[in-house]
Amino acid sequence: MYSFGTPFLWAWLITSIYFVGHAGTFYTCIYWLIPKFYNTKRYAAFVALLLVIFMVGVIPVAVCLWPVMRHIFEGYTVTFGRTFLYVLLANFYTLFLLVGIKIIREKRQGERKTQLLEKEKTENELRFLKSQINPHFLFNAINSIYILIRKDPEMAAGTLAKFADMLRYQLYECNTDEIPIEKEVAYLDNYIEMEKLRKGNTVTTHYEVGTQVSNFHIAPLLIIPFVENAFKYVSAFSNQHNSVDITLAYKAPVFELQVQNTVDENITVPEDKVYGGIGLENVKRRLELIYNNRYNLQINTTNNKYLVTLSIQTT
Repeated sequence: MYSFGTPFLWAWLITSIYFVGHAGTFYTCIYWLIPKFYNTKRYAAFVALLLVIFMVGVIPVAVCLWPVMRHIFEGYTVTFGRTFLYVLLANFYTLFLLVGIKIIREKRQGERKTQLLEKEKTENELRFLKSQINPHFLFNAINSIYILIRKDPEMAAGTLAKFADMLRYQLYECNTDEIPIEKEVAYLDNYIEMEKLRKGNTVTTHYEVGTQVSNFHIAPLLIIPFVENAFKYVSAFSNQHNSVDITLAYKAPVFELQVQNTVDENITVPEDKVYGGIGLENVKRRLELIYNNRYNLQINTTNNKYLVTLSIQTT
């Protein structure tokens, strides 16, 4: 207005009327209408009340502006209808643009919050699943070391050192999302040595790590549940061969684990076998959370042998 020759005070008055009217309408929508109706998904009520607030906000501005406009443009016919239409259009552009921006911002903030909550939920679930691994192994290992102390103190000391390394790995090195495969293999080495000690000559163990299994990362404590399961459910025949075969291979970018153990078909084992203290469904859940569609898990029982094949795309 001022730039078109309107005196400064009159231009300031018109601007103030617009500002107060638009601000009242806008803040009513922002702090009352959107939180109470839009955010609670009451969309029909939101649209209806938005139109009501829009019209109610136009009327007082037009009523206050009309006499001012008549005074400024004395030589022209300034009707209330024209003033009302002018304010209506101005309020429409201002209100709906600002409300639209606010809704988009709140939607993005809500999506970010949902993503953060989902991420936190996933991390908590992973921590819970990880904490359940190897609950009974501690007792078995300590019991084996206790027996070994009487038979061979020197070997018992070496075994205890390996056991301490395993605990250190679980407590201090598994707090990250991924670790070098070399660390997981080192943990597996110690675990298998402990199981060999516990099983003695009753079980033949074949353990092979391919030369290419190096220089990539994997989720911690992901292999051990399947290996622990093999030692837990391996057959105990007195007149037949009992064995556990473990093979690790890597052909970039796919890491493959094969674990096979002999089983006694006369002994009924629950379908949801317990893997390292957690159910099979929980193992699958952890794989799904970490690797989503980048893994393949196959479990088969044939000819008195239980075979697990796990393939993971590491990149």
